[in-house]
Amino acid sequence: MVRASIKKIAMACLVAAFGIQTTLVYTDDRQEPLSEAALQGRALWHEGSCQVCHQVYGQGGFLGPDLTNVAGRLEASRLESLLTVGSGQMPAFNYTAEQIAAVAAYLEALDRPDLGLGQLRMGSLPEGSGPWGLFDGVVENALRGASAEARAGYAAIEARPCTSCHLPLSDSPVGAPDLSTVTGRLSFEEMERVLTVGRPEIGMPPPIPALDESELGDVIEFLRWLGESRDDLEADLARASSGSTVDLGQIPWWEFR
Repeated sequence: MVRASIKKIAMACLVAAFGIQTTLVYTDDRQEPLSEAALQGRALWHEGSCQVCHQVYGQGGFLGPDLTNVAGRLEASRLESLLTVGSGQMPAFNYTAEQIAAVAAYLEALDRPDLGLGQLRMGSLPEGSGPWGLFDGVVENALRGASAEARAGYAAIEARPCTSCHLPLSDSPVGAPDLSTVTGRLSFEEMERVLTVGRPEIGMPPPIPALDESELGDVIEFLRWLGESRDDLEADLARASSGSTVDLGQIPWWEFR
C-alpha cells in the first residue's frame, strides 16, 4: 500500500515536471528569429543526431563536449576539420563549405553567455565568467595572490577547449579527470607528455593550438597551484553558488522544438 502511494506521488511529480517544461517551451515569448543560415545549421544538427553526444543548455548526451558556447572558442579551421574528417569517436560528415558555414551560424546563435554557460550551468553568473561558469570568477579572484606563471597557465587553459571536457574539482561525465588532482597522480614528465601529445588511447586530443615551451610550464604551474588550493577553492565556490539562480525562462527553447 505504501509502495503504491510512493509510485503515485513519483508519477505525479514526473507529470508535473513535464507539464512545466512543456509550458515553458510553448509559451516562451522571446522568440528571437534565427537567420536562414542558422536554420540550415539547426537542420543539419538534428539530421546528424548531434544531440545524442553533445549538450546545449543542459540538454543532450555526454559522450562529446558541451557545445552551448563553443562558437566563442573554436577556430574556423578546427570546426571545418571536425565536420569533414571527424575526430576520435566523432564521425566524418563530409560537409560542404556551405554546410559548414550553416553549422557555424547555428553555433553562433546558441552562444549566449548572458543567458547561461554550458555543462549544465545556466542562469545568472558574475561578469567575466568563462567556460567554467561561476568557478571562473572564484579562480580569478584566488589567482590574484598566485604566481605570474600560474596566472599565465590559467589563461592558456581558457584559450583552449580544455573546459569542454574537464569540470572544475570533479571528474566529468565524459571521463575527463579532475584537474585539481592531476599533479598528485602524474609526474612532471607525464604531465609534459599529456600536454604535448594528449592521450589518444582514451580519446583526449593534444591541446589546440599546441602549447609552446613557456605555456607548457605555465599550465603545469597552474595545475600545481590548483591542487594546493583545492580545499579553499571548493569552499569559495560553495559560498559563491549559494546565491546563484536558474532562469529557465531565458533559455532559447526554440532549439528543442
